[in-house]
Amino acid sequence: MSLSRPILQYPEEKLTQALEAIRNGMSIREASRNYGVPRGTIQDRLHLRVPEGPRKMGPDSVLNKLEEAEIATWLKEIATCGFGMKPDNLLNTVQDMMIEDGRPNPFVNGRPGKKWMNSFFRRNNMFSMRTPEAISKGRAVITEESIRKWFEKLTDYLRENQALDVLEDSKRILNGDETSFILCPKTGKVIAPRGYKNVYQIVKGKEKEAVTVLAFFSAMGDILPPCVVFPYIRPPKDVINSMPDGWFLGKSDTGWMKADIFFDYISKCLSKWIDENKMKKPVLVFVDGHKTHMTMKLSKYCHVNNIILYALPPNTTHMMQPADVSVFKPLKSEWAKTVHEWCSQPQNANTVLTKSSFCPLLEKVLSKESLNHAIKNGFRKCGLFPFNPNAVDYSKCVQNILEKIHAPA
Repeated sequence: MSLSRPILQYPEEKLTQALEAIRNGMSIREASRNYGVPRGTIQDRLHLRVPEGPRKMGPDSVLNKLEEAEIATWLKEIATCGFGMKPDNLLNTVQDMMIEDGRPNPFVNGRPGKKWMNSFFRRNNMFSMRTPEAISKGRAVITEESIRKWFEKLTDYLRENQALDVLEDSKRILNGDETSFILCPKTGKVIAPRGYKNVYQIVKGKEKEAVTVLAFFSAMGDILPPCVVFPYIRPPKDVINSMPDGWFLGKSDTGWMKADIFFDYISKCLSKWIDENKMKKPVLVFVDGHKTHMTMKLSKYCHVNNIILYALPPNTTHMMQPADVSVFKPLKSEWAKTVHEWCSQPQNANTVLTKSSFCPLLEKVLSKESLNHAIKNGFRKCGLFPFNPNAVDYSKCVQNILEKIHAPA
């Protein structure tokens, strides 16, 4: 029988007891065996190679135990809601905490690195860094089975949080996503003599210039005040004054959606709309799993305000996101039509559609009654309201099609 290895982790008092026993005549070998302390450790202490007293294992943790527990709880909760966090998301979260508090820390720009992250995982061993299994593109394609499992997990989550009744109220189920509107949309085909090749259109303004819009809809067909993201940190007054009441202005140097803009919209616009409409809570909000859609700050806010932010299955927006399935296409078509009508008016004959003209035209498009039907139809096709996994068009699952093609006869 082989002897068991000496215990490497032991209370300091065990070492103290072992040293006292040796001073009273016990051999080092016997003290090591009786008190579970390695012989090398005892010898180091006896020969003063290691100072007396408890050893300090590295510098103090930058975050206290309560803060680390809060981060761990957040990581666990958002994983339950379908948001998978990458290492950068965790490190960015800690950086935001450092910057917000202004506390001194040893990190460059307040952002911890790999060493801190590995220590965090050691202190919170419910998590780990894992190398993902390499899979082929075909295996990564979504399947009917995985989508049905998503519906089951959502049901279980709502049941655990005593919120199953939200699935029966179309006004409390929301979906949103960002899209872009081109300032000079294409006109489509025009009439010309057969065989005549040189058919042109004079384009007013930049052909590919676009404005990002974050739009949210309810399963009842409501359109929430949108967030329009202009490429300005300090937008011109004419742009600000052109925005309808209740609309939200996103400020971005690039014109792209960012995490802080998304948080501001949820906390200052969407939440306000919910309160003004005196909606029962919790409210269920479906979004894709993009990193801008979930930060620790936003997660806290949603928890306090009874907003359930839940991620749609990855790679399924073409079949699971109402905005993509049924809303954005008719919305873009109506936008192009409205812009062409605006350009054809005599007073706009030589005028370029500018950012200050954008919001009034988009408001006109969003007021179309036909969008109400398109929105309701989108939620129905995605099985989100009425809540029905069988309503999803599983023929769009490429993996399922390939399996049927290659199945033995």
